[in-house]
Amino acid sequence: MDKGDSRKAKKQDSLFTGLKDQFLVAAYEKDPAGAERIYQEILDQVELQGPDLRENDEKTLRQIRTAFKRFSRDFPSLKKEDKKLGALLRGIFREQSSRVHYVDYNTWSKNLNLHPWQEHRLFETAITFQMTKGCSNFCRRCNEWALPKIRAHFSKDAVVRILEALGQHGNRDLALYGASDPLDWEDPPHGFEDILSGKKIRYSILTKAPKGKNKRLKSLVQRKIPFSVSLTARNRNRVTALERETGMIFSKQHDSDDLLIPAGQDEDFTTVKPSITDAYGSEITPEGAFIILPAFTSALSPMGHEKLVVSRDTPYFPVKLLGRRSLLKDYFKPLEVLGPDKTPFFLDRLLDVQVESILLDNGTDELTPPGMRSLKEYFSIFDDGPRTKRKKMTRSVILHLKQKYLSESRGYRNLPKNMRHRYRAEIRAHLDFCDKDKAGQSKLLAASFFLNSVVQYLAENPVRQRIVCFLIRDEMDRILKKFNSVPNPEELLTDEKGTDPEYFFQVFRALLGCLVLQIPCPALVNFIDGYPSKFDPVSDRFIPL
Repeated sequence: MDKGDSRKAKKQDSLFTGLKDQFLVAAYEKDPAGAERIYQEILDQVELQGPDLRENDEKTLRQIRTAFKRFSRDFPSLKKEDKKLGALLRGIFREQSSRVHYVDYNTWSKNLNLHPWQEHRLFETAITFQMTKGCSNFCRRCNEWALPKIRAHFSKDAVVRILEALGQHGNRDLALYGASDPLDWEDPPHGFEDILSGKKIRYSILTKAPKGKNKRLKSLVQRKIPFSVSLTARNRNRVTALERETGMIFSKQHDSDDLLIPAGQDEDFTTVKPSITDAYGSEITPEGAFIILPAFTSALSPMGHEKLVVSRDTPYFPVKLLGRRSLLKDYFKPLEVLGPDKTPFFLDRLLDVQVESILLDNGTDELTPPGMRSLKEYFSIFDDGPRTKRKKMTRSVILHLKQKYLSESRGYRNLPKNMRHRYRAEIRAHLDFCDKDKAGQSKLLAASFFLNSVVQYLAENPVRQRIVCFLIRDEMDRILKKFNSVPNPEELLTDEKGTDPEYFFQVFRALLGCLVLQIPCPALVNFIDGYPSKFDPVSDRFIPL
């Protein structure tokens, strides 16, 4: 396996994800014939798969129905087909929920069929352990699009073995929920609270305090197991009553009638909103495992993150990042990942979900939460103000690097050859970053890398290209009118105005628009070809290829 080749990590679309994308294109382009053809194919595939439909496929079908409601006025003839899809989903719901089953560890492991090294990386990088399929709450605004009613549980033995494996692999920080409520899990006579007592792992529990689970929640309180309650208008009175009964004030999240980001059945499929997920890692569910990557919440990623199916063909797993560390990760740089030998390395190109975020990032503050750096902010670090500040910090930077690599007992000559090379490379990277011409060159190399990534993405994702066209249509109308004609990249990016972060970013967005809208621009092709670049993790910048 080529460590740097990220092409194998393309988003592993299911059949229904592809059909969802095709339906959205038909809706955006007001194509009744295309929408009818796609909807019929959806119905045929659902009937073919029957009651064994997988969790994420059913979520996608529910997204398709939600999207149809948003555009139903344009497709009145599809109402009959939509009702039929609703009836099929209700039938699947009744069938699956009437035969709730328990997934034992051996069955789960056998279905995954991973290589030993993949299993190790999965347990090392897990950020979510979802113990049931389906949820008793079925909240309208669930960003995970959780399925209604419980369909399956991990068995007690499976839960215990997975928790032990997580601990053995040094994974002490994960969420014990997902597209389910943790208090829904049970394997009679054992409940959720029983499996956590004495476990030496650090975990977070978020619950909606489902009806009928008061006794279980009280048991968490009595056993001093930490948890948070997600408040909604529907459960607020019940939670308040539980606080009175237990004499405890629960930790709360989402303590408002409306969530900040419309999600679930309130998704509109026409706008771009911030990511709902702030973590990189993997997820374990009764049906398998997935790699989780943040994404802007949109028609491309309605859950506010992207899921890549973990299989025997998975070539690597992302280095686990949570919370603050996750926000500090620039989404527009190649991922640091773990492969068979456990040595972290960086991919040589961006994953599709990262390119999609670049395409949708219009530079507004609303899309980037506090602590997360936007692409517009990243471009500004190459300008004179930040560069001058870096130059003034040279002495302290050199001192820091000496402390990092050298000591009283180990001088430069005693450093291993690879560490000597790294030490010199980091010093050189800082000095280059203080040089005006080299910093300006690095800025152009970064722009070229992003634009080339978009070229590759569009060639491989023609349907999604049309979705992106719709999502950024208004922005592109404004920007391209501003330049009156197709901009010459090199001239616009290197003129005096290019030092203005807003201007530079507008030029960059205009160039992206030319690519997405397929506006011929030989100068843009020449610019990308003239600045071939790659990501250098030592300098944390883009350098000549």
